[in-house]
Amino acid sequence: MRDIISVRALSALQKKRRLVKRGDEILTSKPFCFVLENSVIGQYCETCLATARKERLLSRCKGCWRAWYCSDICRDLGETQHRHECQLFRDRPDYRPKDFARFLARLIRKLKEGGEDVVERIDARRSRRFRDLMSHSKEIEKDQKRLDYLAEMMPDLQVLLGKSNIPEREELIQIFGKVMVNSFCLLDHHLKPVGTSLYLAASIFDHSCAPNAFVSFVGSKLVVRTLVEWPELHLDMVHISYLDTMNSREHRRTFLQDSYYFACDCRLCRDEEHARTASSIRCRSKACGTPVHVDESGTGWVDPCGACGFCKFPRGVAYEYIEVAEYTRAELADLDEENPIRLRCSVLICLNPRPGLEVWRDVTEAQGALLHPLNLWRSKSLEALVTASVNMRQWSAALAPARENEAAIRHYYGPKHPYVGLYLMKLAKIELNNMEWHPALEHLQEAEEILEAGLGSNHPLVFVDLTWLLIQASEECRVDIQRSLMYGRAQATSAAGRSLAANRGRS
Repeated sequence: MRDIISVRALSALQKKRRLVKRGDEILTSKPFCFVLENSVIGQYCETCLATARKERLLSRCKGCWRAWYCSDICRDLGETQHRHECQLFRDRPDYRPKDFARFLARLIRKLKEGGEDVVERIDARRSRRFRDLMSHSKEIEKDQKRLDYLAEMMPDLQVLLGKSNIPEREELIQIFGKVMVNSFCLLDHHLKPVGTSLYLAASIFDHSCAPNAFVSFVGSKLVVRTLVEWPELHLDMVHISYLDTMNSREHRRTFLQDSYYFACDCRLCRDEEHARTASSIRCRSKACGTPVHVDESGTGWVDPCGACGFCKFPRGVAYEYIEVAEYTRAELADLDEENPIRLRCSVLICLNPRPGLEVWRDVTEAQGALLHPLNLWRSKSLEALVTASVNMRQWSAALAPARENEAAIRHYYGPKHPYVGLYLMKLAKIELNNMEWHPALEHLQEAEEILEAGLGSNHPLVFVDLTWLLIQASEECRVDIQRSLMYGRAQATSAAGRSLAANRGRS
């Protein structure tokens, strides 16, 4: 009887404390200030970030012909933010200021027009103003790279604000520091970076390389959802990721120290086994295949296998590994997200590698059977190869590396991270184009469960894109079963191939 009473009491206590389930919204925040990148102007509404569609076309501002809006309501709502730029661009139609300078100028102007008094609620007990944000001004004063970056903005700030409206140096550095440390990369409904934004309430969240919450956007509104279940919600225990966690521990710690001025000591950074797997080769013992750590510092040291104890690696294998790793890093250099504007934005899975398909084939062939499938450089190279293949619409070439890389994506992001869902969605699309209907459906169903928790069931990526892929995969599976029952497996596969080829020809 005591146990039953205890269970009932615990259940009542959890209800009283508001049990937070995985996928629940734990905070929403409206932008204090945001700006679209110059490269996407004309593709999104300047106020709500709606894209041009047949039923809702974007129209230009008739004053400067630079800003675009989806409706008169959005035009009126954006008037306060746009009116100063409108006059400037009208007088100087060829002027193209830097994106970050525009953002900084908008922010300074808003502060001068009463933005210091704007308050955003975090919960029933706490709220935040702009003055409450950390600036790290002392660290920035000693950071020559940041000072040089601010100096690059000054010519544009003088044009956008006028020399008389630029704050004194000390105040300017504080504003600049608050922006650099607290800004978010603004993403559209396909999780593509489109701008920079600052949120007062959302600045409360600290970083972890193993986050328990995920940030997404509905228009310009920021939404934070929990990736775990909480018996009671404490925002101080919620952590998001400020960077792409699919990087080496050394890279993550250096980036966070340089960008946010703190040394990360999260659970993932303390995980020695995880860090060692990032630079690993295959165990040479038959039927083992366990990742074996290689010291990348150049000592030539290879650890014994932790599973079977194998240690008779060929002489020079460590130097061969270091050479291949350096070659891989050189080709991946342009894929690193180090733009100081795009802070607190993880690099998306869907990369767009600069070099062509042949380059990534050469890289993965050079790695051969040496690198373990969970090796960080192997995984990044496979993803670049997959993306290059998809961009060239070589679906058959993308299938094998995409499947090989699935385990590494799960390893580096965790089984329930939304980026795993995005990868499964991408893998399923490749499988659909290779007539692998049933694996595609299984991957899409798993992706649906992950993405609904991370993004919400009403997010366009889930509600539209994923739903249509699920409908296609379900229908193809149904037709495939009918063909198999009628004609047998071989003839059904042949018929499906002819049907797919015909559909591709029509598209």
